[in-house]
Amino acid sequence: MLLLLLACGSSDVAWALDTMSVVPTSTGLSGTHTWHFFSSRWGDAKGDAAFVCARAQTFTATVTSPAQYEGCAGCTVSYRLTYEEMDSDCADDLATDPVYAIPTDLAIGDVPEDLASVDPNPDRSLGWYAVMEGVRLDPYGFAWDDALDWGGDAGPRGWNQGQAYTLWPAYAWDLAGSGG
Repeated sequence: MLLLLLACGSSDVAWALDTMSVVPTSTGLSGTHTWHFFSSRWGDAKGDAAFVCARAQTFTATVTSPAQYEGCAGCTVSYRLTYEEMDSDCADDLATDPVYAIPTDLAIGDVPEDLASVDPNPDRSLGWYAVMEGVRLDPYGFAWDDALDWGGDAGPRGWNQGQAYTLWPAYAWDLAGSGG
């Protein structure tokens, strides 16, 4: 679990990324969703010196039909998410902003061809697709068995009930122009 140690304001926040740790069940999905906020110093300082704060949420999700969404012909399972705030060391404008209760829906399918070259676990990753608004699933990143992160015994390939997965984005959010 991410320890939230630094209490910083958001005036220097330039970009963010969000990650998830999830466990699928027969009726849905549960897990944690963490927003990681970084300053514009990332290009110069890199690493921890550019970290500003984090916002952690828990969520539950119910199974939906991938056919109801546009944009992901290869998706085999999809979910509608409901968030609950867990913890944050961010300033109030980031810690309470409802815009960070996204994605609203997610789906799992094949890794999109245009992201294959940056796949951190080729031949083991699945594609992670997200709905930010509306009903369009857009490629968002990668899903893989948590065991791949620590050298443990990875479970069977695919999306399996009871198995823990990391969902990692292929993109970061540029917040420098948003004031945020």
